[in-house]
Amino acid sequence: MEWYILGGILLLLILIITIRTLKYKPKQFPEMKKMHEIDQKHAIESLSKMLQFKTISNIDPALEDLKAFDDFRAYIKERFPHVLKHATYSEHERGMLFHIQGESSEQPIVLMSHYDVVPVNGTWDEDPFSGRVNEKTIYGRGALDTKSSLNAIMEACEHLLSQGKVFKNDLYLAFGGDEEVYGKSAKSIVTYLKTQGVKPYMVLDEGGAIVSNAFPGVKEKTAVVGLSEKGFMNIKLTALSMGGHASTPPKKTPITELSKAVTRLNQTKKFKLKLTKPVRYLFDSLAPNSKSLPIKILFANLWLFMPVVKLIARLSGGEFLAMFKTTQAFTVSSGSEAYNVLPSKASIGINYRIRPGETSEDVVKIIKKVIKNPNILVEVIEASEATSISLKDDAFKMLTKAINYTWPEVLVAPYLMVATTDSRHYHEICERVYKFSPMDVSRDDLKKIHGINEDISIDNVIHGVQFYINLLEQL
Repeated sequence: MEWYILGGILLLLILIITIRTLKYKPKQFPEMKKMHEIDQKHAIESLSKMLQFKTISNIDPALEDLKAFDDFRAYIKERFPHVLKHATYSEHERGMLFHIQGESSEQPIVLMSHYDVVPVNGTWDEDPFSGRVNEKTIYGRGALDTKSSLNAIMEACEHLLSQGKVFKNDLYLAFGGDEEVYGKSAKSIVTYLKTQGVKPYMVLDEGGAIVSNAFPGVKEKTAVVGLSEKGFMNIKLTALSMGGHASTPPKKTPITELSKAVTRLNQTKKFKLKLTKPVRYLFDSLAPNSKSLPIKILFANLWLFMPVVKLIARLSGGEFLAMFKTTQAFTVSSGSEAYNVLPSKASIGINYRIRPGETSEDVVKIIKKVIKNPNILVEVIEASEATSISLKDDAFKMLTKAINYTWPEVLVAPYLMVATTDSRHYHEICERVYKFSPMDVSRDDLKKIHGINEDISIDNVIHGVQFYINLLEQL
């Protein structure tokens, strides 16, 4: 009799899995491309010139060329006269803020970017600040990250305002000048908006992009839009001793103690895997489009197969695993300056990316519990908590529509950003903070961000402007 019961349960389980998988159908997006007659030459020349300003931010302010930042801001105001005519302009630290009044101030929109860039590294084929233009690309540091989106926003606004466009709601254009060093510009702008009583309906900043092979078995390109960002924290572990000569070493030294701590942290399973809302949205958006039946079965029935998905994440590692858990990377170390001298102090630096649902305080507690060594000092150098999770409602639908007006052939999927942006500050005053860079990029393109020979295709420059026009027209 027990076999009949077990068999019945198994058949019911198979039936439920089959029905859920069959109902897991891909969404159909209609062909609805909308392209506008814009001044392409103006957009290309604008970005080329922007890339020629050496707006390199540095943790050490003494190494920054402040004149380059001043000159860049002056160029933006000169290059886009219609924006300047219709906007109230203000500066906050190095941040630029344009306020264009609409018919209503009830649901203001903020479009963001940043104009500072990271230092040049490695050997480039051409001058990193040449802004060189050829038939296919524009070359220079900041082309992808992210003067291109700043250029697209300004070109789109200039185009619409020159045609007499009046926006339904107030529009704010906010451009940070120190994003790459976690600077004060964006936070200063948010503080200003709070003092003015401005509560944005929607904020759009850099983030995900249009990518290929975003999910197993999905052949279509995917526009991934960040709904939330993981937090980050830098931790310093320090061990002390009396030092001494290396010829008579004690059994325990600062380095051996830190080595044990690092080994324990590296092997710990205390950082649990959890399916957060943005990741669940990603799976629900892309898995139905997978051509792989096993993948569809897994993700249509996460209520049953979640342990299997977590196991796959553990085995695959990389970004897939990072979407589920707080990650740690051992990045900095210091000890003695001489081979024959025992260090009196040694330290290890660790970078954590904290998933939503965990806090920096939770992580510090885990670290102390894992290393089990009260003689090792655990010091928080810097911390920023994971952001709240943005609403996926009509505002997201509007963003999706703008993407599909510009690129009808791509899927749109929310996701969890593992990197950080200036927009993390806006979660404090807005429930709809989205992170998307309007460009179609390959894996080779992604390597150029903070890498060498950074450039952007002319096609991406033009489509970026078209995207913001398609978004702004809905406003």
